[in-house]
Amino acid sequence: MNNSTLWALYKIHNFVISDRYPNVSYLSEELELSQRTIKRYLAFLKYEFDAPIAYSRTERGYYYTEKWDFPFPNLTEGELISLFMTVNLLEEFKGTSLEKDIISLQKKLEQIFSKKTKVNGESFIKVLLKPLKPKKDIKEAFSKVFRAIKERKRLKIKYWVIHRRELTERIVEPYLIFNSEGVWYFVGYCEVRKDFRDFALDRIEEIEVLDESYIPKSFNFKEYLGKAFKIYKGNAQSITLIFDSYEANWIKERIWHPTQEIKELSDGRLLFKIKANPEEIKRWIIGYGSAVQVLEPLSLREELKKEVKKLSKMYNE
Repeated sequence: MNNSTLWALYKIHNFVISDRYPNVSYLSEELELSQRTIKRYLAFLKYEFDAPIAYSRTERGYYYTEKWDFPFPNLTEGELISLFMTVNLLEEFKGTSLEKDIISLQKKLEQIFSKKTKVNGESFIKVLLKPLKPKKDIKEAFSKVFRAIKERKRLKIKYWVIHRRELTERIVEPYLIFNSEGVWYFVGYCEVRKDFRDFALDRIEEIEVLDESYIPKSFNFKEYLGKAFKIYKGNAQSITLIFDSYEANWIKERIWHPTQEIKELSDGRLLFKIKANPEEIKRWIIGYGSAVQVLEPLSLREELKKEVKKLSKMYNE
């Protein structure tokens, strides 16, 4: 039995338990299936699933003669965890044009699987992710970028370049929408820069889908997104760090980036090598304070020295 058949059977089950006494004609119209197929599915429910389904001549429709739950297949622990992680991640689509569809999907998943994942009425699987949320409403931008990608149409955008504090106008060919730490971006080929760039949806001031089609360029999504430590993809350099023995315990437990190389030193410290954007790594390093030291490149060491001097001056004034 394929997934579409299983889902159709489940929808028929929902109509039957609603006490509306659905008939073949009604189910055929609602599910957009032939009456012959509906009759076959009703027979399948009765004889293969042992559903206590019967036809009421007075109500002119089907009903259950006793309480009955649809027998969805049991899920493994790994499958349950994957399911609830997916539901949790779908929360990131709130505030986008897909919000209604996501909420609908969540309700269906909860309806189907909630009984299988509760102990004493409480769910025993929780995924706690609390990414930052942009203040700006991105529904319009998300919808237009989504449409442009599907239809292979160019976009005309007015985009706020934050490091230059400048509003720019660009023609962009959109390829991919992605979420990083709660912020939505799209990858597009920028005709101004003649290269692929990331555009944060909440920094788009104006957006228009042009009636101009484009032929997709060769573009490897996985390779492109894998270049970044977090979000910055350009100017990747070889960086070597040493973490003290305390922080080393946590650093060595994680895969921070595909390019990382880790070596445990005899005194408990950790040698950590990575290829990434120095500006982005600098922000990450600062979060560990004196627990990490930059060995190379020298330019990054100098940048951190300047930062330390600024901090020292700030707190000693």
